[in-house]
Amino acid sequence: MPYLWSVVAVLAALVGLGLVVVALLGPVRRFGLVAGVAREQIGRDVGLINARVAALKVRLAERRA
Repeated sequence: MPYLWSVVAVLAALVGLGLVVVALLGPVRRFGLVAGVAREQIGRDVGLINARVAALKVRLAERRA
């Protein structure tokens, strides 16, 4: 029954792979959360910069007129 050891090795490898995947799920979720928060903050900052640029354009147009 030499195939028995092969089956045992494959099952052990699958269990090990499952443990690694479960261990990595936490950090992956945390990274996704932090990336989402950073994306929102960058979006807000870009919006503020766009508003300031628009205000400067209006001010320059008023000075020219």
